[in-house]
Amino acid sequence: MSSPSDRVLNAGVLGATGTVGQRFIVLLSQNPMFRIHSLGASERSSGKPYSSATKWKMSELMPAEARNVVVKACDPALFAGCDVIFSGLDASVAGDIEKAFFEANFAVFSNAKNYRMAPNVPLCVPVVNTDHYALIAGQRAEMGLTKGFIVTNSNCSTSGLVVPLKALQDKFGPLKRVVVTTLQAISGAGYPGVASLDILDNIVPLISGEEPKIEEE
Repeated sequence: MSSPSDRVLNAGVLGATGTVGQRFIVLLSQNPMFRIHSLGASERSSGKPYSSATKWKMSELMPAEARNVVVKACDPALFAGCDVIFSGLDASVAGDIEKAFFEANFAVFSNAKNYRMAPNVPLCVPVVNTDHYALIAGQRAEMGLTKGFIVTNSNCSTSGLVVPLKALQDKFGPLKRVVVTTLQAISGAGYPGVASLDILDNIVPLISGEEPKIEEE
């Protein structure tokens, strides 16, 4: 007899044609716990097969199970049958769309920054603070939901930093001072990226907003 954990979950991806969405699709295709069920993007891409709607940028080949999936608009009514939603939406549009999916009783895992600092939304790094998932019960109670929730990941610089900090804190107690330098990939600027002449022999000494973001998270 199979257990609930043996069930394959139907996954939907929002912002599926972007670089974050593409990475979600690659990872989901490699994970036996998930099945790619629905892909959402802008109205410009909706109605097209994923292979036609997407300029593929990953080093891996486009997963076969995604190629012929017809892209939908990011509307909760079109994602019936999905057990979980992974959002790779840009922050400029993520807020309202992710909220709509949450309020429609979907489990939403977001890569966007919009809800990271909301008091009842878990901002989680899996090996550091999974106890924050307890906040989900408060979300559901507030909205009268049975299974919907929003969980966010942290800023990329934060997630790499807090893992060793958590280990140090667990071993030696609270840390008084930390000096941090981040060396970030140019891909962090998103597609189409930084102009080539701005990359060569150049170092950007300050990324606006990055320092307070790391401190706050």
